[in-house]
Order: sequence, then structure tokens, then C-alpha cells
Amino acid sequence: MRHGILPACAAVALAVAVVATAPRILDAHEKGVLKLANRELMAGDSVRLAGEKFTPRGALTLFLTGVRGRIRLDQVRADTGGAFALVIRVPTDLAPGAYRLVAVAADGDEVAALDVSVVAHGAGHGPAAAGHEGDGPSAAPLVLDRARSPWVTVGAVAMIALALVSSGMLLRRPVKT
Repeated sequence: MRHGILPACAAVALAVAVVATAPRILDAHEKGVLKLANRELMAGDSVRLAGEKFTPRGALTLFLTGVRGRIRLDQVRADTGGAFALVIRVPTDLAPGAYRLVAVAADGDEVAALDVSVVAHGAGHGPAAAGHEGDGPSAAPLVLDRARSPWVTVGAVAMIALALVSSGMLLRRPVKT
């Protein structure tokens, strides 16, 4: 009887170790923070952008994402502390409206995002310009399509079904003969 207890204890210890380290394995990247002095950008201007809490020495590509897709702004490498600072140029031909400033890691994972608005060059900043439609931030949420793999959805549904079936088997009463 004791021979069966030792392998069972080892299996439980291994399961606990896997569960304890799973969040670190699943989070390949740290979630970074992007900082702008003003979230209202003017087309054609340059703006200072700072970032922190990124993977040390990690390469990042910066995009502005809007209804017309992604616009690549710049590429930067975080320092040994996971921070960076640079000046990005807002494209002059960018249509006014709501955008999302996104930092993407080298493997394509989105690691930070910040909602911004773009105003036409010469439209002005601040409350006086906010009265013009499309020039200022709005309360409307920014809806962006996200890539979702059908395999992820199928896998999640299969895991839920497997968990329900296995828990039902564990809870059923033993049959007396």
C-alpha cells in the first residue's frame, strides 16, 4: 500500500509545481506602460513618447491603429531596465479621429496600448478645438478588430467539455453490486 502513496505524492507535487509556474510561462511578455504628455496628437507634429515596464532590451514596434488599419511609426529597443524614450512623428496625411497607440513585441504580441486622438494640422489643441466634430476625443469606444484563431476557441471549448465530463465522472456514486 505504501508503494502506491509515493508515486501519488510525487504526481501531486509535480502538478502543484506546474500550476504555480503556469502564469509565468503563459505571460511571455510583461505588460508595458506608454506615456504621452498629451493624448491629443496633431497630424504632422512630433511628440515625445516614454515607455516603461517592458522586457529588458526587448525590441518593440510602435503603431497607430485606427479604422483604416495599422500605421507603423517607429521601432525602439528598451534599455536594461525595460524603459525607453523617443520622439515619434505623427504622419501628416493621417485622418483626424480616434486611434490606439500600440507597442508590439518582436513576436507580434501586443504588450502596451494607449488611446489617443488625432486632429488635423492647424486645427488647434484644447477645449476650443474640441467642439469640432472629429477633432477631439469622444466618449465613443474605439472598436478594433483583434486576430482570434479558431483553434484557440475550439481548444477552449474542448477543455471546458473535458473538465465537465471528468468532474461528472468523479462525482458519480459508486455502483453497489
